[in-house]
Amino acid sequence: MEVTPQMRAATLAAVEALLDRPCSGPPPGQLHGLVRAAIERRREYLDAALRFGTPQYLLELGQAAAGAARFTAAFAAPGRVTRVHYAFKANPTLPLVQALQQAGLSADASSGLELELALRCGFEHIVLSGPAKTDDELNLALEHPARVTVHLDSFAEWERLEALADRRGVGIDVGVRLNTQGHGLWTKFGIPLNALPELVARERPGGRIRLRGVQFHLSWNRSASGYLQTLAEFGPALAAHRPAAGWAFVDIGGGYYPEDDEAVYPWMTPVGRLLSLVGQWPTDGPPPAWDGNCLVPPVQPIETMAAQINEAFAAHVERPLGPVALWLEPGRYLANPTTQLLLRVVDIKAPDVAITDGGTNLLGWERLELEHCPLINLTRPAATQRPGKVYGSLCTPHDLWGYASYAADLQVGDVLMLPAQGAYVQTLAQRFIKPLCQTVVMAANGTLSLGRSAEAFLERYPEFATAAGSVEG
Repeated sequence: MEVTPQMRAATLAAVEALLDRPCSGPPPGQLHGLVRAAIERRREYLDAALRFGTPQYLLELGQAAAGAARFTAAFAAPGRVTRVHYAFKANPTLPLVQALQQAGLSADASSGLELELALRCGFEHIVLSGPAKTDDELNLALEHPARVTVHLDSFAEWERLEALADRRGVGIDVGVRLNTQGHGLWTKFGIPLNALPELVARERPGGRIRLRGVQFHLSWNRSASGYLQTLAEFGPALAAHRPAAGWAFVDIGGGYYPEDDEAVYPWMTPVGRLLSLVGQWPTDGPPPAWDGNCLVPPVQPIETMAAQINEAFAAHVERPLGPVALWLEPGRYLANPTTQLLLRVVDIKAPDVAITDGGTNLLGWERLELEHCPLINLTRPAATQRPGKVYGSLCTPHDLWGYASYAADLQVGDVLMLPAQGAYVQTLAQRFIKPLCQTVVMAANGTLSLGRSAEAFLERYPEFATAAGSVEG
C-alpha cells in the first residue's frame, strides 16, 4: 500500500501528539506489598520447596478462607440476601474448591465438568453459566433442579432447555444473561438489554422454565464504575418488565481485581512501543536505563467497590423493585492470592542470564514478556530488583520469567517464587514439552501435603499402558 503525503503528515502529527501528551496513566512503581509478604514468610516457602521439590504450585488454604471472608463481609448488607458464587473457571483445583465450599460460598460453573465438580463437592447453590451449553450439560442441571439455576445465554438456549424440561417433566429456575453496548467484548454473551420485553413474554404460565433473575458480567475491573453504570441501565428496564413472580435476584457477575497484583512494563505502553519501533529502545526487553519501575494500575479495595455497588444496587434495583437478592461471581479475586509458583535455579549462563527448572507452560502462555510479576529469590532475597533475565526450562526463547529479580544474587540451587499465580494459571497451563508440575497444599495451620503429583508419562500417553499398568518396550 502506498503511503500518501496526507497519510505521512497525519501519522507524524499523531506521533508528535502522543509524545507531547502528559502522562495520565498509572503511576510508576513496584509491587512491594507482594514482595514484602513473600520475604516475611520465606522460611515456610523454602520448607515446601525442600520437602516436595520444584517446580510446584503451592496452594495456601488459609489465603482462600481469608479471601472468602473478606469478600463476603464487604458485600453484606442488612436486610438483603447476598450470595457469593466462586467462579470455578479461575481455578478448579479440588482442595481450593473444597475450601471455598467449606467457607460457605456457592458455585459458578461454566461447563458440565465444573457443574459435576460442584455437585460432588456438596455445593447447595450452583449457577450454570456460559454460552453454547450442550444438551448433556442442561440435562445434568435438570437432574438437580433444587440446587442448580441455569443462566441462559440466548433465546435458542431457552427453547432447548424448555424442550428438555418438558420431556423430563421437571421445572427449573433460570436467570438470563443480558448485555449492553457498554460491555464491549462481553457483548458476545447473553442477549441485548432491549430484548428484555420479549424475554419476559417467553415465560409460560405454569411452564417448566421459571424466570427468576438476570445476570451481567464485566471483567478486569479495578474500580466499581462499570457495575454502577450497568446497574443504572438495568434498573428502569427491570422495573418496566417483570416476570409473573417478580425478580428474585440480580447477578452482577465477577471481574473484581485483587489489589497489588500485577503491573505493566513501560516498554509495553504506546510510547514505549513507538520508541522500540523507531529504534530508540530495544525491541525485546527493557531499555538500558530501566530503573525497575513499572506502571502499577490503582485498584480500589474491595470494601470501597462493595460500598459503591451496594449503594447503586439499593438505588436502582431495590428501590423500584422491593427485596431482590444480590448474587456475585468472583473468581480471580479469590483464587489469585492462594497459589504461589516455586522454581529453582539450575543454570547460570552469564551474570545476567539464569535458567530455572520450570517453564512458562505452567502459566499457559508467555504473558510475562508483557506483564510484570515480582520474581523473588527466597534463598537470597533483596528489597530491590537486580537486573538480569530469568528463563525457564522450555526449548523456546519466549520461556521468560522476568527481566529482573528481587535477589541479592542468583546462584544454582536458589529457590525463586512468583507470588499470586492462582487465577487462570493451572486452568490455562499447557502440555508443552515439559510435564505439568505438582501441587502442594498448605493447610491453614501451616501443615504441608501433596495435593497432586506432577504429570506422569502414562497420564500423557495412556496408550503405552498395558492392562497390568506397565509400559511396553
